[in-house]
Amino acid sequence: MDFSNLRAFYQVAVSGNFSKAADELYLSQPALSRQVAALEKELGLQLFNRQGRQVVITDAGRRLMVFAEKIINLSSEAKKEMLEFKDLASRELTIGASTTIANYFLPNILAQYYTKNPGIRINMKTGNSREIESLVADGKIEVGLVAGEIRSPQLYQEHFAEDNLCFVVAKNHRFVGTKSFQEQLSKETFLCREDGSDSQRLLDNLLITLKITPKNKLILGDTEAIKRGVINYMGIAFLSKFTFEYELSLGFLIPIKEVELKRQFLLIYPKGARLSPSALAFSALLKKNFISTKKHSK
Repeated sequence: MDFSNLRAFYQVAVSGNFSKAADELYLSQPALSRQVAALEKELGLQLFNRQGRQVVITDAGRRLMVFAEKIINLSSEAKKEMLEFKDLASRELTIGASTTIANYFLPNILAQYYTKNPGIRINMKTGNSREIESLVADGKIEVGLVAGEIRSPQLYQEHFAEDNLCFVVAKNHRFVGTKSFQEQLSKETFLCREDGSDSQRLLDNLLITLKITPKNKLILGDTEAIKRGVINYMGIAFLSKFTFEYELSLGFLIPIKEVELKRQFLLIYPKGARLSPSALAFSALLKKNFISTKKHSK
C-alpha cells in the first residue's frame, strides 16, 4: 500500500472534499484524485461516494480510516524521534546515581559518553539508592542507577553490572590472615553508611544472619570518611570493591574475603516511559561496557 496514496485518502476523509485536501497537501486536485483512485483500485473497494463537490466516506473507508490514522501518526512519531537523534549533540542527559556508583563506577563511563557526545549537557544527581529511586519515581530525573534492589512497582529495572562487598580493615589489623575473625566481630566498632544506603542494608542483614551485635556503630555516612576512619584504626567497614581499589593498591586497606556478598547495579526508569535519545545512548554505553567486562574476565 503506497503511503502517499494512503495520506491522500486520509486528508480527503478529514477535509470532506477533494479541493480542501489538495490545498492541505499542496497538490493539484487531479493529482489527488488519481492517488485516491489508485488506492481504491489496489484495494478493490470504493472508499468515497461523490456527491457534487462533497464526498461521503463509505463503510470500507471508515474502517480504513482507523488504520490510516495510526500509520500516519506512527510515521510522524518516527520522524520526530529520528530528528531527535540527529540533534543529539544539543540535548541534556539528566540522571541520578547512588553514591558508590556515582563516585567509583561512573566516572569512566561518563568520560566515554562525553567523548562520543561532547555537546550533551550532563546533569547528575547523587544520593543513596532510596533517594535516587524516589527521584526517578517522581519524574525529577529521567533514569537512575542504584545498587541492590528497588521497592517501587512503577519502575522498570535493567541489570548492567555486578558488585562485591566485603569487610575491610587497615593494614596490620589483627583480622588479616586469620580464619576465625567472624567470632570476633562482636568486639569491633563498625563504620557505617546512613539508612537508605544499600550497602548499609546488606550489612545490617548480614549481622542479623551471623547473629552478631557490634560493640559500637559509628554513622559516618560518606564512604571516603569511612575509608579514612578504617585506615586510622577507628574500626572496620563493609564496602563495595569499587570503593577501595586505590587504597588496596597502596596497601592501606585489606579486604577480608571470607564473607563476601554480591549485588546488582540497576538502571531504573518509569514503566512505559519513552527514553530520550541521550538517555538511550547512555544506556547502550552502560551495557556495552558491562558486556566487555564480562568477556574480558572469562
